[in-house]
Order: sequence, then C-alpha cells, then structure tokens
Amino acid sequence: MKKIIWMALFIMCVGCQQTGNEESPVTTKTEEFEAGSFTMRGIPDRVAFIDAPWIEGKTQKYMWHFWGSEEELKGAFKVTGTHTETGETVTVLETSEIAGPVNGADASLPSNMSLPKSGEWELDTRVDGESFGTILVHVKE
Repeated sequence: MKKIIWMALFIMCVGCQQTGNEESPVTTKTEEFEAGSFTMRGIPDRVAFIDAPWIEGKTQKYMWHFWGSEEELKGAFKVTGTHTETGETVTVLETSEIAGPVNGADASLPSNMSLPKSGEWELDTRVDGESFGTILVHVKE
C-alpha cells in the first residue's frame, strides 16, 4: 500500500513540474495595414516596410518603418530570410544603424532587397541582435 501511495505522489509531482525550455514567443503576425498614405506589410506598431511585390532574383527598394522606444531601436539591423519549403537561409539586409522617424513611425531605413527563389519566405528581423519580429512574404517567379 505504501508503495502505491509513493508511486502516486511521484507521478503527480513529475506531472506538475514546469518545463524550463520555453522561449519567449517571437511575433509573427504579418498583415497589410495603412500607415499615413502607405500600405505596409509587417507587424503593426512594431516593424514593417512599404508593401511592394517581391520578384524572384530582382532587387527592389523597400522603406522599413519601426515603432518602439529609442533604446529598442538602437543598434544594427539585420534581416534573414528563410524559404518555408526548402529551409534555405540567406542574409537579406544588414546595416549598422536605423535612421530617424518618417510617416508616423519612430524610425525608418531605406533598403534594397531581393530573394533568390519564388515561394513563401519568413523574414526574421533583429535589432542589435534581439529578435524584433518575423514577416511573411510571397515571392513571385
């Protein structure tokens, strides 16, 4: 009988433990929204760029917009693209700093970007090494 009680207590204790492997969630909420007179693609009140079509292998201009505190927006900005089907990863953009406010955003950055393959891509954005959100884009052939 004592064995059964100890076994039941052990199972209850193990089942109630929290796992320590949980990471804080990265925002991946891509949508089109209006900012001033522009249609943006990204995460409202966080990070986005003026929406324009993505065409396989073609470099195009995109204006990034950032919302956040001055401290959050200080440092290098990096965008890494991951093809959702193949897992191919490329550095899409890397710059040492973000510029000043524009179009109602707290900061901005003009850029030239391209992706090498058609399909769905996740654009992982980082400011000063910290994740700033993931934007989903579709690249046409």
